[in-house]
Amino acid sequence: MAMKRPLPESEKRLCGGCGSSERWLLHYIRLRGTFQRLCTNCVLKNHPGLFCPVCLDAFDFDHPLPARERVMCVKCPSIAHLACANSPSFQCPPCSSSSAAAFSFFSNAALGRESAMAFVAAAKIAANSMKKAAAAARSDAERRVREAVSAKKRAREALEVLAFLVSKEKEEKDSKGGGGELNSGQKAKSEMMNPGAMQVLANLATSMATEGTNGVRPNQLQSNDREEGA
Repeated sequence: MAMKRPLPESEKRLCGGCGSSERWLLHYIRLRGTFQRLCTNCVLKNHPGLFCPVCLDAFDFDHPLPARERVMCVKCPSIAHLACANSPSFQCPPCSSSSAAAFSFFSNAALGRESAMAFVAAAKIAANSMKKAAAAARSDAERRVREAVSAKKRAREALEVLAFLVSKEKEEKDSKGGGGELNSGQKAKSEMMNPGAMQVLANLATSMATEGTNGVRPNQLQSNDREEGA
């Protein structure tokens, strides 16, 4: 796996979307599966359904705006408060602008009320994004721990079965009077050539190779967890 090249200090100061160099205005956010630094305008443009483009108020992320209280732009996924929309055929400010690409929710030159509202909305969206990313990382870590515990249990059980088969084979040979004493090297070779033991090892190796590095199938996790908790 190739290591990611550390970003030069000059690149850390740039917005990953538009190249803005105002470092203090950048928000750290997870977008499309990657962590990025984006300026306020780029955060808002990439999350049109999470804030009202008219009043610049971020929506409650845990309780979506009821359908009767919102209206969607006829040209993009942007959602506005019904009270903020200027008509039933609502167009958000970027779409109604003569140049949507040049439109900006945030003006660095004049930090007035609208720019402050835009900055706060972008900060809330970025914070919610990082909160979800942290929750996902925590969930993934817990899943990996469960898989590791289950894999360890299955490996221990396989070794116990192997030891049992080797012991059983030795007892059978002893009971038949099997041709005299074997030296330690011969005993080890005989035990390793035991068909039952070899099959157990083969099954374990195949299982670990085909089911992933942790050797656990998803549908086995729940049953193993129930066995441990029984």
